[in-house]
Amino acid sequence: MRSWTTIIALAVIFAFAIEFRPLDHFMTSYFASRGVNITDTQVTEYELMRFEDYFSILTVTVIMMITDSLHYKPVIFFNVFCGIIVYSNLVMLPNFIQLKVAELCAAFFKSYEVVYFSYLFARVQDKSYYQATSGLARTAMLMGKCCSLVFAQTLVVMYGKDYVNQLPCYTLGSMVFAFVWSSFLPSVRRKSYNNDDTFAEFMLPNNNEPLNLKNIPIQSQSTATEPMLKRMWRDFNESYKNLIVLKWSIWYCLALVGYMTIQVACVTHKLGENEQANGVVESLTVFIGAISSYKIGVKRVNWELNGNAFIGSGSLILGVCVISCYFHQHMLSIQLSYILFGVLIQAMFVTALAEVAKQLKNNCYALVLGFNSFISLILLLCYKEIFIYGNLFKMDIPKQVLFYGGLYIFLGIIYLIPSAISFNRRLNNRYPIYDITE
Repeated sequence: MRSWTTIIALAVIFAFAIEFRPLDHFMTSYFASRGVNITDTQVTEYELMRFEDYFSILTVTVIMMITDSLHYKPVIFFNVFCGIIVYSNLVMLPNFIQLKVAELCAAFFKSYEVVYFSYLFARVQDKSYYQATSGLARTAMLMGKCCSLVFAQTLVVMYGKDYVNQLPCYTLGSMVFAFVWSSFLPSVRRKSYNNDDTFAEFMLPNNNEPLNLKNIPIQSQSTATEPMLKRMWRDFNESYKNLIVLKWSIWYCLALVGYMTIQVACVTHKLGENEQANGVVESLTVFIGAISSYKIGVKRVNWELNGNAFIGSGSLILGVCVISCYFHQHMLSIQLSYILFGVLIQAMFVTALAEVAKQLKNNCYALVLGFNSFISLILLLCYKEIFIYGNLFKMDIPKQVLFYGGLYIFLGIIYLIPSAISFNRRLNNRYPIYDITE
């Protein structure tokens, strides 16, 4: 059996390579350049955006349905191969129709995070390592993103904006390396889906005797031949009946929507856009976020006891940071608030994924993590249709920032209430009040 260190070493190199995508940070500039036969309006407005939203929901649904059954690694190969198709298409300077076709492959590729974390949790198996596994995995992803951003910014500054047309080649090279490297990732062992201990109990006492299936409980026999959809539905119910899974999942779904919406360009919009300054701020945010992810990953905390307090206080801080970006009139204050927001939410994501995974059974990691992402994408789509595309209410960018700040503060209050109640009970148990009567 490969050691945990070997598995993590291989996985973090893969994550770094797959996140090293310099083109992503200049995608709009690349689309609007002379080499691509589409208009800037088509790029920045609703046509590609809506295709991306609907394709993302479709692909994450497929991923969460098939990944656990296929034991993760084949789906990793498929995700990275889709990335190769996307960036190969961009290297060849596609037209608008080709971009629509590539959008579906891009949606499959971007769902790799669900598959990646699911693979790691299933492969590591020892739940005591899940926090460190989640922290190191996210650290590698963020470091890859940070290095690609610095690399892209450096090339554009040195050679001018025309050099953006060369960025797809570097990104494609990184995708090819990630595809080759993924072959070195150890496979997840196939085992019976449920009641493994029951089978082991009958196998261990007499290794030379044939296994008598009549002596095995009926439940163990039935689960081995249970239809896949019925088994998934059972695992889904069992997982979300766990209050710890439900608690972290609700926060993760709502927090992820805000994280996907709030970008540095959004919070600095009212004071004017500065692409280079925004790039520096984003680089610092990702780099410090990688450090915070590593630190919280290696820190041992009783999250069952302190989870509500962590979610509640962390969400309040996130809300204050976002609302500060709305009210501040100085660029430096806005940038510092955004950096704190990005750093803290990455650390909270590390803990959320690890705590959900610790409670899951039967290797249904992709089912639950994928469903959480699915809910986030549905909420994000509803938000865009209502407030951004203007079907019901039209919201400008500053008001969107204020909305999410209020959402995080609301989450903080909701999670701090049970934390305060629990703290009060522990305090009363520690210092009991005796009623002395004669």
